[in-house]
Amino acid sequence: MPSMPQPFGDYQHEIYAGGLRGELPGLPMAFADLEARAEAALPPSVWSYVVGGAGDEQTQRANVAAFARWGLMPRMMVGAAQRDLSVELFGRTLPSPLLMAPIGVLGICAQDGHGDLATARAAARTGVPMIASTLSADPMEEVAARYGDTPGLFQLYTPTDRDLAESFVRRAEAAGFQGIVVTLDTWTVGWRPRDLATANFPQLRGHCLANYTSDPVFRSRLRKPPEEDPAAAVALYAGVFGNPRPGTTCPGCDP
Repeated sequence: MPSMPQPFGDYQHEIYAGGLRGELPGLPMAFADLEARAEAALPPSVWSYVVGGAGDEQTQRANVAAFARWGLMPRMMVGAAQRDLSVELFGRTLPSPLLMAPIGVLGICAQDGHGDLATARAAARTGVPMIASTLSADPMEEVAARYGDTPGLFQLYTPTDRDLAESFVRRAEAAGFQGIVVTLDTWTVGWRPRDLATANFPQLRGHCLANYTSDPVFRSRLRKPPEEDPAAAVALYAGVFGNPRPGTTCPGCDP
């Protein structure tokens, strides 16, 4: 079992201690403020992809509204000196009931283009397991290496190429991930008005495909290495990602 992280509420003590030294927190404290800062900092093409959803985004709003109806039930007169947030999940003890959801193109949301690695370092510090996305700016092995004692999971978009799917799973196991989280609802790209309005889809521009371009099976399907012919690599990705019709490719993506 990994060592227990410090209670999340104790992180505020760092902030208050910094304030005594004249230091203000560099990050917003409220989600709405964080969202506003992200919109101001990210390029419009990245922001629209991250914040956007399918159709009129009614489902997104409904999900947020549904989650807002949940609350925490306080327990009084029981003491809180020894706090234990650990949970049992799939036969393993996790130090927290929280997990970091897989975020595609997370890598390009960071200034240095390595947001996946930054998130992995945050997982190592907080003890909150990270679910690493298939669509990563860095190979899964490099992400897993930064988890420290925090367990990690790998999110799999199952490609239509079975050998490639097996390679992803074997790599994740060898890298030390403790489980596979399979995405089941992305057999075709959703109708995303924000991205369509700008004719922009990050992966088709070659972003966050490191797990593909670093994979031996994927590379074996190419006539030239992806470093020499990135357009062909993108076309191959488009042909194997979540398409229910094996063998088809993305129209207009052929080099």
